[in-house]
Amino acid sequence: MVREMSYRLLFSMSLLGSSLYNFEELPEPLAKALFVDASALTIHQTGVILTGIPPVIYNCPSKARTHFVPPLLAAMFEFLDQKVSMEWSRIEERNRAAGAEEDLVGEMKDEAILRQLTNTCVSFVVRLLEPDPNTAEIHRYNGNRTRSPPVPQKTSPSLRDFILETPSVLKPVILFCTHALRMHDNRACGIITRVLRSVVPVFASTTPVAAEVREFISTEVLKACIESLHDPYFVDIQSDLAQLIASIVTSYSAQSETPRLILLSLPGMDVERVDSAIYRLFKAKDGREMRAVVLKLLEGLRGVSVSEQGKLPRPDAKKLRSKLQEQYMTAEVRPMDKKASSPDLGGVADMFS
Repeated sequence: MVREMSYRLLFSMSLLGSSLYNFEELPEPLAKALFVDASALTIHQTGVILTGIPPVIYNCPSKARTHFVPPLLAAMFEFLDQKVSMEWSRIEERNRAAGAEEDLVGEMKDEAILRQLTNTCVSFVVRLLEPDPNTAEIHRYNGNRTRSPPVPQKTSPSLRDFILETPSVLKPVILFCTHALRMHDNRACGIITRVLRSVVPVFASTTPVAAEVREFISTEVLKACIESLHDPYFVDIQSDLAQLIASIVTSYSAQSETPRLILLSLPGMDVERVDSAIYRLFKAKDGREMRAVVLKLLEGLRGVSVSEQGKLPRPDAKKLRSKLQEQYMTAEVRPMDKKASSPDLGGVADMFS
């Protein structure tokens, strides 16, 4: 109760604007007070943090972001990554060891609460990193030729741009997204793939920060995508994972050999097969064709749904039809045998004479 009231007070204080955010000594002790001992909180209490703290970040004026946002946001995502990953590991371990005497109702309730927390975290990431179409769109000219179109006004950098340009904040956020790709929640994983696809092209430049982030995405994020593609749980979102893999390969292959080397390290891959797939990715006309190339390349590594496991392979209809034609529709020509002589039935005729 005390924590919840404190979060509400912080939200109310954030409405003060510069009167609060201009205190340069505030962010560090505030981040420590909020997250240092937060690992002992329950899942429900962690969800309360995600309700109360994000508005404090959203309301920060752009001029105060440099000193206020990094300590708070970095500590928050380090805590969320550790907390949510640990809870998912605990749930999966308990599911593997569950027996008939286990409390299934309690387990399902805990898992449902964890899924809700995971999706709340993912929604927070979306709010931070997803491009805002309103910021990129210039005021539309209404078509009246008697008036000149309005001159676009300069706007302050968005929170997304600030995060992508600040390594101390970006690293824990990207690390959380990487771990979220492995969490057994299709909705959360699907949303994260969409967010990461919007982030990947940003780091195709040659700046030092871009090179460091690009190598991390080319290694850790790409590996997480491949592992999830191999996991039968994610069979319904394999197309989303394949699209993210295609985006990483096409965006970074010109600057780095890492995506190619990761693909070559997979079982059953060879240079000719991987290079051919990368060539076809660059020649692809749309996202659908790119997904098809990735799914074809990783066909032997893709997970199979439980309903498909154990099924016998379906016979080829053409081969089956040709076999039937050969067996039943082709006339067999056999050599004429010598006609056998009729048996002597004379004894039988004498019995009735």
